[in-house]
Amino acid sequence: MKYSFNKKIIAITGAANGIGRAASILLAKEGATIIAIDKDKKSLNKLQTKLKKNCVLKNINCTDIDDINKNLKNIKNIDGLVNCAGIVPQGDLMNCSIQDWDETIKTNLTSVFFVTQYFMKLFLKKNKGTIVNISSVASSIKGVKRRFAYSASKAGIIGLTKSIAADYSKKGIRCNVICPGTVDTPTWRKRVLTSNNPSQARKDFNSRQIIGRVAKPEEISDLILFLLSDRSSFVTGSVYNIDGGMSL
Repeated sequence: MKYSFNKKIIAITGAANGIGRAASILLAKEGATIIAIDKDKKSLNKLQTKLKKNCVLKNINCTDIDDINKNLKNIKNIDGLVNCAGIVPQGDLMNCSIQDWDETIKTNLTSVFFVTQYFMKLFLKKNKGTIVNISSVASSIKGVKRRFAYSASKAGIIGLTKSIAADYSKKGIRCNVICPGTVDTPTWRKRVLTSNNPSQARKDFNSRQIIGRVAKPEEISDLILFLLSDRSSFVTGSVYNIDGGMSL
């Protein structure tokens, strides 16, 4: 299946690592110019070294509306948006502090609201645009132990996605959401290595997927590519589980 992203401009939050980085690399390979948004400046610079001229760096904290308005004001045109930025706190209801709750909702859900609202103005001017949000199977889809605040934030992304699709589909704007299972990202590796028993933790994570392993970021970015492309022109408001059978 061939795609054409030549002269397309795609903004990606959380672009410096994990799924966002994989999506940035794949889309740039297909001809897109990437607006790489992340608060991790060091990793952003590494991404630019790899993508070279196909990348515009934006070192932004997506939970800060003033930072967004200030640093994105020179962006006048955009074709697609991928919201990947997020954190994965652990814990259940009784050991979730107010600070943990607020930080999780702010980082995983409010940032999607802020960034999408900002770029929606550009989509509306041209009556066309495509949004792909990254949620999780640990959301309204499946209860996962010790993911209380995280699951709540990711369930919110699913609701946000469907609402945007319902409100803006007749204005040429599509919005879909991807719900991965466990993905081999730097944050996942850190959780494994800092656990009491890294070897057992890795086995436990692998076993959550019925195919017996975690996903590669590139396996998620392949679906992102499809949903951003005109090949998915009849798709909006849809929830895509890509989880190795974790949700079964």
